[in-house]
Amino acid sequence: MKYCGITLILLTLISCDSNRLYEKNISIDDSVWGLSQTPTFEYNNSDTLSEVNMLINVRHSSTYPFSNLWLFVNTISPNGTPMQDTIECVLAKKNGQWLGSGLGDIFDMQCPFKTIRLDDNGIYQFNVEQAMRHGDLAEIEHLPGIMEVGLRIEKTN
Repeated sequence: MKYCGITLILLTLISCDSNRLYEKNISIDDSVWGLSQTPTFEYNNSDTLSEVNMLINVRHSSTYPFSNLWLFVNTISPNGTPMQDTIECVLAKKNGQWLGSGLGDIFDMQCPFKTIRLDDNGIYQFNVEQAMRHGDLAEIEHLPGIMEVGLRIEKTN
């Protein structure tokens, strides 16, 4: 019995993610990402000296009709300075095989966003918009198959 407790403690310590500073995922209603739905994340930064890795988490189903996902990430710093980045998350190989980890028909992908030093102390706000377009560059109003979108901020190695 004593060894079971020690094993449990060791497993808990091993599974801890010591690089993670912030991580939150937001569910997309009915797994259909509408243009008006912009998941928002707030990170309270207290380290203005170290660089951090920023990643976008995407959980999607195999019904997602594309091999990639274009995103606009809007950042507002604590002093009110806005910035917009455009990101392409590649979700599948050219042969259609999904990347990331998966179980059944659900796949999780972490898309590297950028490595940056956050210069200000305080609350950073991040809004994520889907930026997918048709061949004629018209916006895709309802993007099916996206289940969750998240933001991860982690220490650099």
